[in-house]
Amino acid sequence: MQDTRMRNRWWSIIDLLSVQKHLRFYEIMHYPVPKRSDIYFQYSNSHHNKKNNLLKISETENKEDFSRDKKSKYMDEYLQEIKRLKDTFKSIPFVEEIYLCNSITFNALDKDSDIDIFIITQPWRIRSTKFRSMILFTLKNAKRFGKYIRKRICLSFFITSDQQNLYPISLPSMDIYLAYRISHLVLIYKRENNKQPTFFKQNQRVKGILPNFQEKQTISLWIKTFEWNTKLKNFLEFIWNWFFWNIFEHIIKIIQILIIKLKILINPIWNKDVITTDTMLKFHKDIREKISLKYSIKIKN
Repeated sequence: MQDTRMRNRWWSIIDLLSVQKHLRFYEIMHYPVPKRSDIYFQYSNSHHNKKNNLLKISETENKEDFSRDKKSKYMDEYLQEIKRLKDTFKSIPFVEEIYLCNSITFNALDKDSDIDIFIITQPWRIRSTKFRSMILFTLKNAKRFGKYIRKRICLSFFITSDQQNLYPISLPSMDIYLAYRISHLVLIYKRENNKQPTFFKQNQRVKGILPNFQEKQTISLWIKTFEWNTKLKNFLEFIWNWFFWNIFEHIIKIIQILIIKLKILINPIWNKDVITTDTMLKFHKDIREKISLKYSIKIKN
């Protein structure tokens, strides 16, 4: 009994000394720290607190208020642009969920930031969904293109609803960037009959780094999720399912493979961070190794 008390006391001292480790990520990235970060994003490299030692979070906490003490000075205009594109988000066929990610969800917008979105599609519709997304956002003059970046939509990450776990692509060592990125996603669209999105639950391995991860959205940008489909979306899905089946997806896949081969021919290392499978499309430049290395050095000092 005495040994158990001593062990628990020892772990409490370790936790007290390391309670600020969760802040090192924000320091490295130059991101403002969210409210209640000590609860929501407390870092741990120990296993003892996985049993009954986690802090309890109420269901209503952190839902209504903006998640930082102060907004980025660009936040309101970016949120206004997202609201302007509401019908576009609701019109993309075969999309289950759309999340905001990266700089906007970390409250780290600057004057030249784009709007990164993460899209979950129906199975075997991922490539054609990216194609249609490009068309719809281009028609709205909202897609990132060339030097036109500011307040434009970046379509760099798609997965399918049957393969939502991102940990198969995690780094062999501690992937701190992926853990924080997942925990800071903000849902802005879900299909009207999609009652309970499961993405956070399927990525609960985040708890290995952030033990208080809640398996639900905890970052609030004070923007309401769009929850219904437009008539255009319903019509396009009906047409494609009835007439085209998977033919269009195959055509897009062949074109995409040819484009990738051409890009690799021009720049042999272009595809270093690119993933193009039937369940995931990832095109953005990967900084995870760099950030994880910096983080490991920080927490050892």
